[in-house]
Amino acid sequence: MIDLDTPLTILGGMTAQTFLNEYWQKKPLLIRAGLSDFEVPLEADELAGMAMEEEVESRLVIENGKTPWETQQGPFDEDTFANLPEKEWTLLVQAVDHWVPEIQALKEQFQFLPSWRLDDVMISYATEGGSVGPHYDQYDVFLIQVAGKRRWQVLPPEEYQDSAIADISLHILDNFSVNPEMDWELEACDILYLPPNFAHNGRALDDECMTYSVGFRAPSIQDALTGVRDKLCENINVKNRFAAPETGNRDHSAEIHQDDISYLQAELAKLINQPDVLANWLGETMSESKYPEYLAPLNSSDLDKAFQNAIQGRTFIRPGDARICYYLNDKENHVTVFCNGESINLDSELAPFVQAITDQVEFDFSGLDLSQNDDLEPLVRFFIRQQGVIELVAPE
Repeated sequence: MIDLDTPLTILGGMTAQTFLNEYWQKKPLLIRAGLSDFEVPLEADELAGMAMEEEVESRLVIENGKTPWETQQGPFDEDTFANLPEKEWTLLVQAVDHWVPEIQALKEQFQFLPSWRLDDVMISYATEGGSVGPHYDQYDVFLIQVAGKRRWQVLPPEEYQDSAIADISLHILDNFSVNPEMDWELEACDILYLPPNFAHNGRALDDECMTYSVGFRAPSIQDALTGVRDKLCENINVKNRFAAPETGNRDHSAEIHQDDISYLQAELAKLINQPDVLANWLGETMSESKYPEYLAPLNSSDLDKAFQNAIQGRTFIRPGDARICYYLNDKENHVTVFCNGESINLDSELAPFVQAITDQVEFDFSGLDLSQNDDLEPLVRFFIRQQGVIELVAPE
């Protein structure tokens, strides 16, 4: 169970309930020394090494490169780094938590928020003066200073115009105030929380500046409408037509009357008033893998072997890129489990087992009595097939 009333170090001693009430999606929060007892798992050269890998998403931003705010996409090679200027460049590596267990563990400290909203942890390494320019994000983000110092200047949405510098690939604001009221220097272990659409400009104050960005997924309401529409249209009732009753309030034959609009609004409201449909879209969307191309499907033989290994006591873990959430429908007595964009419907008695999978990182399935519930084996196979859990090592 989530405990919202215990002071959290990651929030500077604030309780999660206070944070949710006063700051979450409302206003920024500077947390001094919020990250404690954290050993940096990656040095700058190791981060650069990751940026050379084909499967790792990375970028370089050079403020005064061949063009203003030059942006290069990885993967990179050694020559790229050897030819960088001494100052004012930034390396960005996305989803490092997918590859580095220690950073996945850092993400677990934010479990007072919905885990299915968490997106990934991006690492920004910058030399002195390095920046990606003043911009805004359309999602919540925690900016964790891990090494070096960085200055952050922040503007609320009402204090800037969404006007960007022309002819560059980045969306950098061209009217960011040079003297905002919110102006902070962050040192190692400090954290800055920013709600969506708060413009911010971060600039490294020294070499070896490293910042972790813990971002959250926030699909647009238009995306939700489109996705739910597609769900609702999977099975179309051709007899369900526009059939507004004629009220006699129309003054002219060609007039679309407010009664017609009210009827259509009511019919659409009835159509969308299907919680299971909304939950299915939300679960499938928010559990989609960030990089589905790297989820190699298991054939039936490999799946059978992995399943047998699981129930015989092999150790399985939840990998850093696994995205799992669930929806409990008490009325229908079932739980829908979503993993990496797919779903399975199960008896609600398995909800505690599902919760254990989502709350823990390492698993031993050997204690499962598959005879207790017919849905247990399909669920374990589902997790293995969708790579929500993967085999780690054989027991000694």
